[in-house]
Amino acid sequence: MSRVRGFLAKAKVKLAIFFLEAWLRPERPPGMQRFGTYYGGWWIPEVDPGAGPAFCVGAGTDVTFDLELLRLGYRVYTADPTPAAVEHVRGLGSDLVFIPVGVWTSVTELEFAQDEIWEESWMIGETTPAGTATTNVQRLPVTTVRRLVEDAGETEVAVLKLDIEGAEHRVVRQMLDDGVRPHCLCVEFDDHRVRAVIATTKLLRRAGYGLLQIEGLNHVYVREPAAR
Repeated sequence: MSRVRGFLAKAKVKLAIFFLEAWLRPERPPGMQRFGTYYGGWWIPEVDPGAGPAFCVGAGTDVTFDLELLRLGYRVYTADPTPAAVEHVRGLGSDLVFIPVGVWTSVTELEFAQDEIWEESWMIGETTPAGTATTNVQRLPVTTVRRLVEDAGETEVAVLKLDIEGAEHRVVRQMLDDGVRPHCLCVEFDDHRVRAVIATTKLLRRAGYGLLQIEGLNHVYVREPAAR
């Protein structure tokens, strides 16, 4: 029975991805490049460290994208408060600027729940998808994207990656309300809710973003020239 449930869950995700590809029609312009592993990598439209720093929120145990951006000349801030991420990133001894905090709609502490199957994955309790089995619960610090950028002493954001296990819709809305406009926005939509992804994409398009790429659950947006 568990195998059947697993198969049906995977089929549901694949169907959602297929539908979103057809409905949202990502542009996929030539010249995009992918950096990082199959699991942790992302596409970006251009390499331009002069446009500002990169903020990569949600590290887990794969920061190959962050490290590639660092190699390309970006100042890279990696943010994640969860235990596995803290241990992994600090153990690398790299030049990544590591900030042990998550992002949310306010500056506070929230309960994070650890996924029972993917132990490196932690979700903000109230955004945990229905039916997800969790084990450990810890209270961890969170901040807004705006405060994250300001506290780092930065004013512009060239690349913002959000891999935040279901909190992305609320965080993107808050980011736009706060007037933060990264040039390139990489968002993993972990909750698989098609309507929510469409709504967030419409919100970003109204804010001047184009959807360039969909790869699995990963969506890449770029701020259009007129909106810069």
